[in-house]
Amino acid sequence: MVVTFIGLLNLSCRQSKETETHDTIELNEANISAFATSIVKAVHQGDASQLNNAIDKDYIKSLVTENSIVYSGFDVEGGEAYFEKSLHLGNQAVQTVNNGGDFTFVKYYTLDNEHHVIFRSYDNFALNFWDFEVDTVGGELRLHDGFLYNAGCLLSKSVQYGMLYNLMLQTNPDSEVQWLQKAEEQTINGKHAEALRILTEHRTGLEEYPIYWQLFIANLYKTAPSRFIQELNALEESGLNQRYLLLHRLLYYTNNGQVAETEQTIDQLIPHTGDDPIYLLFYGKAAMLSGKYADALTVLQTAEEVLPLLWDLWYAELQCYKHLNDTAGYEKCLSKGKEAYGMSDSELKNLKVD
Repeated sequence: MVVTFIGLLNLSCRQSKETETHDTIELNEANISAFATSIVKAVHQGDASQLNNAIDKDYIKSLVTENSIVYSGFDVEGGEAYFEKSLHLGNQAVQTVNNGGDFTFVKYYTLDNEHHVIFRSYDNFALNFWDFEVDTVGGELRLHDGFLYNAGCLLSKSVQYGMLYNLMLQTNPDSEVQWLQKAEEQTINGKHAEALRILTEHRTGLEEYPIYWQLFIANLYKTAPSRFIQELNALEESGLNQRYLLLHRLLYYTNNGQVAETEQTIDQLIPHTGDDPIYLLFYGKAAMLSGKYADALTVLQTAEEVLPLLWDLWYAELQCYKHLNDTAGYEKCLSKGKEAYGMSDSELKNLKVD
């Protein structure tokens, strides 16, 4: 019955695509860009529903339920709710903006006659891109499956394996997923070497889970930063997605003040994501950490012209002014923070700037 139902579900999706030529909205750059822009506007107004409702849940569900265990999981208490919550990307985007971060539409492109939009989020030096295919459903534009850069996989796979992980813990806790849970617990407790050992020993049974690689890379960085890039290169050779690994390389090089490597990584990302001005912040911070304060300040000020005054951007500028012994510039920059963040004079005075 499961196989038959899924077959019918997939047939329904194919039939829907065949009738899309009769939809009223034309799939072109103007319409799709306007659609993406309206989603971003809603997010910045605190409305998560427009992005949440833009995701074609039926299409994602048809992909997720290709796994028979996950299919049966919709009948388990909380299964449907977990699925729905997993698709609330609008809530994530609104939270990012409310935290003082940014969410925006950065690129439209076509590939193999499919239309794509890329959204970018940034919050507290956490960078992420969502690359969605756009199609029409019932005469309206919808986001179909999309690649999540910070998960290293498609949204459908992230949801599917998230549900599978939770279901296996409930129904078969002695299976291989017990080691994934233990590694997650060790990571939370700061026992990174032990978490990495568990993940390494049980890779074969767990590497299909996106959370496996998130835990693996995080613990690798904590335990072996000197060979972090070497290990990432090996993971790419073994087939892990390049876009996913490029994000990790960018963070590593930036935080270590490796300017040339940061620039090289940005150049590798741009063909995928578009020339996002957020990269100016990363390049500027790398330059600042390398001691090139004047150069860094120039880049950061350029970034400020095209980005919201993000806390990280503002704080990096303050650091540059301090190291350049530019008192006037430092005080002027402080006043921008007072206006942008509603900080009191005492808070500004006590702000620790390294």
